[in-house]
Amino acid sequence: MKMQITDVAGVGTRCVVAGEPDAPAVFLLHGLALTADVWLRNIDALAKTHRVVAPDMLGHGFTRPASDAPVDILAKVRHLRDLADALGIDKLSLCGSSYGALIASLFFLDNKQRVEKLVINGSGSCFNTEEQLVSQVAKLHALYEPTLTRSTPEMWRERIGNNFFDKSKVPVELLPIAALCYAQPWAAPRWAETMAIMGSAERFRPFRILGRLEQLTLPTLVVWGRDDKGGSLESATAAIKRMPNARLVTFDKCGHYPMIEHPEQYNELVTKFLAA
Repeated sequence: MKMQITDVAGVGTRCVVAGEPDAPAVFLLHGLALTADVWLRNIDALAKTHRVVAPDMLGHGFTRPASDAPVDILAKVRHLRDLADALGIDKLSLCGSSYGALIASLFFLDNKQRVEKLVINGSGSCFNTEEQLVSQVAKLHALYEPTLTRSTPEMWRERIGNNFFDKSKVPVELLPIAALCYAQPWAAPRWAETMAIMGSAERFRPFRILGRLEQLTLPTLVVWGRDDKGGSLESATAAIKRMPNARLVTFDKCGHYPMIEHPEQYNELVTKFLAA
């Protein structure tokens, strides 16, 4: 794998990439607070059969928006479309973690002809009720906001570890990257913008997919850790019953990041799904 900066309509977009340029493409989309580096245990494995692109989404990580104007959810979807165009990718599959799965689902609903398969990983953003989501966002805001702009690797070990079944599996390489990310003066305000939208039932309602699950007609794999504190397994189980072409796979002894806590099992599962 390698890191690169791709110009996307004037926005320098940080991506971790791997695989042959002419292989089927898959985008890996990170969650709300972290970066493309959550996929470091998966990129090379998936690149054996696919062209893998793991971007820092617009307003996240090291992908700074071109202006100080607010970045809404649809702007992130359009940015990913423009990234695919900039890389010369017409058809692609999407694999999203948490909030990234919401962005992936919205991308499909806006670009149905371009998306072949979808993987949703532990996403309360997709499947939690309004009440559950508002409550979860409030908890996350209280946890992160007080120290976000002066965070340390040790703080991130604690914060990320709260979402793991086995805290010893928190990748050490994520910790300084997260601290460096929020040392950028623009990063925390962008995070706060997104949290404000997610934490308001009224503002977030136009972006909810819970009422549109029947429209997710493409082959979809939903992966869930049984010990996930951020997403409700019960909500996910109910949701896939409404999705025309979806199946749910659960991982035991696993929190919010199945791709990190059980990378070998996860990589095998997703590789087979994408190849089927």
